[in-house]
Amino acid sequence: MEFLPEISLLDGILVVFVSFIAGIMRGYSGFGSALTIVPVVAYVFGPQLAVPAVVAIHLASSIQLLPSAFRDADWGRTGPLSIAGCLTVPAGTWILVSQDPELLRKAISVLIVFFAIMMMRGWRYQGTVNGWVMAVVGAVGGVITGAATIGGPPVVTFLMAGPFRAAQNRATIILYFICIQSVACIMYWAADLWVFEIVGICLLTMPPLMLGMWLGQHLFSKATEEGFRRVALLFLMAIGLATLFL
Repeated sequence: MEFLPEISLLDGILVVFVSFIAGIMRGYSGFGSALTIVPVVAYVFGPQLAVPAVVAIHLASSIQLLPSAFRDADWGRTGPLSIAGCLTVPAGTWILVSQDPELLRKAISVLIVFFAIMMMRGWRYQGTVNGWVMAVVGAVGGVITGAATIGGPPVVTFLMAGPFRAAQNRATIILYFICIQSVACIMYWAADLWVFEIVGICLLTMPPLMLGMWLGQHLFSKATEEGFRRVALLFLMAIGLATLFL
């Protein structure tokens, strides 16, 4: 029974460095860390170890983000968004096992880039925002999470387009991720993906990730509303392009 799969020193340094950068982005914007770290950890350890490990890492590291998230959350939006997302994660998993996930990933990436460009040009969602609208958005994110593991950006795209404060967006994103990742953990358990090597991967990546999150939180406290929006949208664009060509 191996505690950590054998890797080179260079691969270990790469995983630690990317984990730190991913932590900064999550602490600052509340999203993007999984999409930053999963490709690298999957390259080093393989996807069947990487994906459950990253989900476990993010759930554990979310503890330090919860106080500010609970303080700033608008539960009228966060509740329907998260509940609907949790309910549709299994549907996305069914799509994953019956359709080509690579095609789904690329199609979603194209949409992410398209919406990010529109919002950079000043577009914002002007329609009514109520519990039903948030539930639809959360359901779409849940399906995409199960199908292509990148369900966060469509939700972030909608929130960034709406007339919401940066702190509320960040809190909603954090709490939404915690909910759908919890459901994903149950699904991985049902699929027998939890193995002992995941503990070693978590111990390698969590310290730099949490250090980066601490730094990101301090950067967020100094950010303006427009600064937060600009950085988050640029990062969303980068995520879309990166996942499109991976």
